Amino acid sequence: IWVTIGLAAAFLLFGWISGKELYQLIQTSIAWTIAAIPEGLPIVASIALARGMLRLARKNVIVKKLEAVETLGETTVIFTDKTGTLTKNKLTVNTLVLPHNVRLDIDWNNGEKPSVKDDEEPKENDNFINMLKIAVLANEAKLGDEKKEDQQKEDTKKEEPRSKKTDQNSKDDEPENDKSNKDEGDPIEIALLAFVKQYNKEKYQQFKKLERKLHDPFDSETMIMGTANKDGEGFYIAGKGAANAILQRSEKILIEGQEKDISDEDKESWNKKNDQLSDEGLRVLAFGYKRTDSLPEGEKSEDFVYGLTFIGLIGFIDPPRKEVTDVLAICRDAGIKVVMVTGDHPGTSRNVGEEIDLYDEEEQDRSGILAGKDLQAELDKDHNEKLVNTTIFSRVSPSQKLELVKHYQEKGEIAAMTGDGVNDAPALKRANIGIAMGKRGTQVAQEVSDMVLKDDSFASIVKAIEQGRIIFGNIRKFIIYQLSYHLSEILIIALISFTLFTLPLLPLQLLFLNLLSDVFPALALGVGEGNPGIMKKPPKDPEEPILTRKNWFQIALYGVILTISISGAYYYAHFVWELEKEITNNVAFFSLAIGQLIHVFNMREAEEHIFKNQVTRNKYIWMALALCFALLVAAYLIPTISNVLSFHPMEPRAWILVVIAALTPLVIIQSLKSIKKNL
Repeated sequence: IWVTIGLAAAFLLFGWISGKELYQLIQTSIAWTIAAIPEGLPIVASIALARGMLRLARKNVIVKKLEAVETLGETTVIFTDKTGTLTKNKLTVNTLVLPHNVRLDIDWNNGEKPSVKDDEEPKENDNFINMLKIAVLANEAKLGDEKKEDQQKEDTKKEEPRSKKTDQNSKDDEPENDKSNKDEGDPIEIALLAFVKQYNKEKYQQFKKLERKLHDPFDSETMIMGTANKDGEGFYIAGKGAANAILQRSEKILIEGQEKDISDEDKESWNKKNDQLSDEGLRVLAFGYKRTDSLPEGEKSEDFVYGLTFIGLIGFIDPPRKEVTDVLAICRDAGIKVVMVTGDHPGTSRNVGEEIDLYDEEEQDRSGILAGKDLQAELDKDHNEKLVNTTIFSRVSPSQKLELVKHYQEKGEIAAMTGDGVNDAPALKRANIGIAMGKRGTQVAQEVSDMVLKDDSFASIVKAIEQGRIIFGNIRKFIIYQLSYHLSEILIIALISFTLFTLPLLPLQLLFLNLLSDVFPALALGVGEGNPGIMKKPPKDPEEPILTRKNWFQIALYGVILTISISGAYYYAHFVWELEKEITNNVAFFSLAIGQLIHVFNMREAEEHIFKNQVTRNKYIWMALALCFALLVAAYLIPTISNVLSFHPMEPRAWILVVIAALTPLVIIQSLKSIKKNL
C-alpha cells in the first residue's frame, strides 16, 4: 500500500508538471488504489476458518474460537488424560482382592452374568457383601434401564385419561424415551453398578432402597467419595477411592467377619497389593465402611468419611483405544510430543503407556515416568532433563497440570491440554489450546476450553491439529495468490503509465477482475483438502509470520513474471501491430484476467506432482474457474455489461496474443518449480 501511494503521488506530480489532464491522473491513481487492496482477503480468510470449523465439527471436534484453528497447527506438545482419551473408558470389574490373600477374578461369560472364576463362590464372605453394598451406595451413576423405568413411573403418575387423538400421537414420545436408555455418570461407577446388578439383582435392589442422608462427592485432592445411608436403627457410611486415601482413613480391617485394628504394616502391605494390580494395567479402587448410631451435623457433616473399616480392593480393566498407537506414530512424524497426565497409579499408567508405545522401559532417557509427589522438585530445578524426557505423569493434581503447562510454555512450547473436571479449568484456560471432553466433561471445563471433543478420543485431537495445519496452509496460499497478482496489477499500471502515459487498465475493469479473482479462486484455495504429507512436517514456529521472507520472494517473483508477460502483450499490440488504445486495453485486461485465474495452479508445493497435487485435486478450484470464465464470457458478450467495462470486439490474432500472454507465466513458474524439485 505504501509503495502504491508513493507511485500514485509521483505519477500525479509528474503528470501535473507535464501538463497532463487532471481527470486522467486521478483516474489512474484510483486504479492504483483498487489494484493495491486485496478486497476479498478478509472475506476469504473468515470463510476458510469457518469452513475449517465446520469440517472439524464433522470429525467430532467443536472449535469455539476462530483463532484457535491457527494455533492448532502450531501445537508442539499435547498433555492428554488417560481414561477415555487414550483408553476406551469402558470399564468392567476384573479382580477383587480381599483379606487373607483372597483374590477373585471375574469371568463375564461373553457379556452375560458375571461369575467368579474360582469354584467357590464368595456368597457368605462378609468382605464381599460389604464391597457390593459400598459399590451401590457410594455411587452417583445411573444405569440406562433404571432411568427408563423412572421415566415411565413419572409418566404414569402424571398420566390422565387420554383421548383417542392423544393415543394416536403417543408414538411421538418414543424417541424421547429412548434417549433415557443410556447409562449416566462416571464410567467406573457405572461399571460397579452393572457388576452388582448382574451378579446379584436381589442384593442390588435391597441396597438401592437405603435412604441417603449425607454425601461427600469425589474430590481430586482427597481422592475419595462417601455416603451415609439409613440402615436399620443406625447409619452405614460407605467410602471408596484411591487405596492410600482409604487406608489413611481406616482404623480397622474386616477379616473373617471380625473387625480388627489395622496396623501400619497392614496398610503398607495393602498399598503393595494396590501397586501389583496397577502394574497389571488395572485401575484400582479401595473400599471401606463404618456403622454408626448418629451422624455429624453442621460443618462436620461435610467430612464424615473417617474411622473406616477397610475391606479390600477392586481392579477394573480399561483397554486402550485401538487407533491410539497409530495416531501417536503420526504425532512423532509431525514433531509433536505427547505426554500422558493422569491421576491414576504409576503402574496403571505405565502399562497403558507400554501398550500404546508411549513408554519404553528400555529407553527411559526418552520416555520416563514421574509421580506427582516428585513433580514439584523437578519443576524447581534450572536444568531438568528428567522433566523434558518424561512422557507419563501419574498421580498428578489439577494444580500440577497448570504448573506443567506454564513450564512448557516458558520453554517456548505451544501446549494443548485435555481436561474434563471443574478443577481442570485453570489448566485448560492457561493452555494455548484447551480441550474439554464432550461426553464426560463438566460444563465449566467446556466453557473455558477452546475446543470440545464430542467423542473424547485422542485421535480427534490429532485430526484437529492436522486440520489446523491445513487451514493455515490454505490461508497462506490464497494470500500469496492474491498479493502476487495484485502486485502485478500495480506494476503493470506503473510500467505502462510512466512509459506511455496512458492507463492500461480502467478502474471498473480492475474492480470486476478483482471481484472474480479475489473471491472465487481464492475461496476455493481456502477450503482445499491440503497436502497429504502435512503431518510429516514439524509444527510451524509460533514466531514465524504468516508470510515469511521466502513467501515475499515468491509474491515478488510471481508478480514480476505476470507483469512482464502482460505488459509484453500490451507493448506488442501497441508498437508492433499499432492497435487502437481501446483494443490494447482489452488485450491487457483479458491477458491479465485469464493469467490471474490460471495462476491458481501455481499455488502447488514445489515437491508435489505438476498434474496431481492439492490444487488440481480440489474440485472447488475447477468449479470456481468454470464460474469465472463463464462470467468473463458473459461480460464480453452482453452489450450492456460490455459497454460499462469498455470491451470492444477483437480480431483472432489479438485473442491468440491474449492466450499466449496468459499461459506464459504458468509455464515459467511451473518450470521453475520443477527445476527446484530436481535440485
